[in-house]
Amino acid sequence: MNTLTEILVYFAKYPLKAGALKLFNKDTSDRFTGYDELKAQITALSTHSLVPGITDYLFGLDEATLKQKISAVTGSYLFVDYGHISSDRDHLNRQNDRILIAITVATPLIQGSMDLVEQILLADENLDLLLQVRDIMYEDSRHHPFVQQLSFPNEITPFFAKELSDSTGWTMVLQKTGIGLV
Repeated sequence: MNTLTEILVYFAKYPLKAGALKLFNKDTSDRFTGYDELKAQITALSTHSLVPGITDYLFGLDEATLKQKISAVTGSYLFVDYGHISSDRDHLNRQNDRILIAITVATPLIQGSMDLVEQILLADENLDLLLQVRDIMYEDSRHHPFVQQLSFPNEITPFFAKELSDSTGWTMVLQKTGIGLV
């Protein structure tokens, strides 16, 4: 499995399964042979909906698609973003790679629909959801090879994106490291 598809599949188990399946707009893809396999793999997840307070799952970089998907979200969503791949060689001439992964739990707001206290309560709720994800990841780090390659401790920062339906929440940034990841 490639690095990005591995990230996609691993985090699909956290939101509601129906929310994870919303990633797929088609029954099948004529362009990519792995599409059907990924859809089948996420459909068949035996462990899913681990944090039921997260209703939707978003993955990727395309801002236009993200805006469209987030505008339809009515609860909290898990957004997994990736970027900044770096590589170097160690003393044994092995390629060591690193990729940053940002995991956000956020909720789109309707402008003016919440007062300041409600916004604080929503921030607490989203932080709790993100911490639930992190706690499961800590447990997974004992036996799951993907999570064993992630950096712990991590950094958690507030998230606000006006351009994404005034989404507000929290982002946890991790780094995946390994030999020959890319």
